[in-house]
Amino acid sequence: MQQKPNLVVLNTEALTMDASQPQAQAVAVAEERILAVGSDEEIKGLAGPDTEVINGQGLTLLPGFIDSHIHLLSLARTTQELDCRPDKASSVAAIAHLVFEWARIVPPGEWVRCFGYDDLALDERRHPTRHDLDKISPRHPVRLDHRSGHATVLNSVGLQMAGINAETPDPVEGVIERDANSEPTGVLLEMSAFLSKRVDMRRSRNRIRQGVTTANRLLLSFGITSVQDAGPENGLERWQAFRDLADSETLRSRVTMMAGAGRRADLISDGLVWGSGDHQLRLGHVKIMLTMTTGALHPSLEELQEIALDACRSGFPIAIHCVEQEAVAAAAQVIAGLPPLPAGVPPHRIEHCSECPPNVLDSVHRSGAAVATQPGFIHWNGPSYRENVEASMQPHLYPIGTIESAGIKIAFGSDAPVISPDPWPAIHSAVTRLHYEGRQLPGAGTVSIESALRMYTLSGAELEGTVPDKGSITPRKLADLVLVDGDPVSTNSGELKDIKAKMTIIGGAVVWEGR
Repeated sequence: MQQKPNLVVLNTEALTMDASQPQAQAVAVAEERILAVGSDEEIKGLAGPDTEVINGQGLTLLPGFIDSHIHLLSLARTTQELDCRPDKASSVAAIAHLVFEWARIVPPGEWVRCFGYDDLALDERRHPTRHDLDKISPRHPVRLDHRSGHATVLNSVGLQMAGINAETPDPVEGVIERDANSEPTGVLLEMSAFLSKRVDMRRSRNRIRQGVTTANRLLLSFGITSVQDAGPENGLERWQAFRDLADSETLRSRVTMMAGAGRRADLISDGLVWGSGDHQLRLGHVKIMLTMTTGALHPSLEELQEIALDACRSGFPIAIHCVEQEAVAAAAQVIAGLPPLPAGVPPHRIEHCSECPPNVLDSVHRSGAAVATQPGFIHWNGPSYRENVEASMQPHLYPIGTIESAGIKIAFGSDAPVISPDPWPAIHSAVTRLHYEGRQLPGAGTVSIESALRMYTLSGAELEGTVPDKGSITPRKLADLVLVDGDPVSTNSGELKDIKAKMTIIGGAVVWEGR
């Protein structure tokens, strides 16, 4: 006897991402999985007297979006911090004013946390310093995080609490900026891990839950039903935090948590390996940071090879953070030399692949690595790239189409909270290379709208190893769906960035509805 669906979604223009049935009108859901996909007439015939019916009103139905690179708890934290992004503060003086006003409501001695400043977008074209912050907040420790997440500014009280002074040596992975007298200016590069060990900035469990509730609502409002958390410090404590948030339904989007390279052993000791968990929370790649902040690769090529090989030997694929072309080339070299992964394990990944000129692209292709990248940076940072990046490199920044043409698997993420997790500005820039001011970043690295949609859905499942369950509107897959207010295929490409979600469904349950 045919199983009766508990939900049917009718009267839609479904873009399924399933090559065997690219388009449909309706979907039937039994419990948390897709039962059938077809015409309105076919799906209506399956419904029983207790089946819930949703009229899609002719809107476009897509698989739920998969954000393949996000920092979820950082996104949650920014909902509770002072926003100093360029549209909120365009100068050091404006940042100082915002901090002054915010500090008035923070008890003396407690941290004033701020995020989102961009030195290149400020009128002064420099980082704020401790001196700027000391003038307006002498009684509070102040922490101001760069929009990239790779720089932090502390005031003098904050530096003292972190134990940083003229005698403090630079950590191996970071840089303490100093003035002519060797005194710290307050600007710290690549030192988030260092600060987490020196200063207790932990929030209460209730405070974390409040932030995640807000971030969760934001993700659902964009139709994001799955995320891949790329925290480089993700370990057992973070796994348990995600577990508690998922079990309490504070966090509804599904999470694949990458394991920080330095925390992998702790996870393994607790019995967790790649793929551990369930459909709501699972363990993914080992995340490795590879940077050029100090002027040289950190870790070194030899150290990177050792870290990567250790991860592979324990059954994990790796995901290497690479922005600069030198880092991308080194990551590709290391990945090319790794032993084959077990059957069913997804490919190693290069995260960001921001600078990718032709010679580096060839290395990435030969390595067999996949790329998880963020075309949203073109939208949000395009004007800054045009002004601050060498003209010869601009065509090779996030060259999505060129990467695709090379036959490299590619999926999209946001890197939120660095930029908004909204998929549509990113899709728009992948298709057009236009930024928010309407100008085009040089280069021919664009893709079709169909490819861009796939990179935010099915490709995300491919890169995390969940294709049997996610990424397309296909019978037996999880019923993670989003109904949107425009047809991306027929919409003018210039209007793609303005498409909005109207309804988000996870596991057959409506978890968010717009107006």
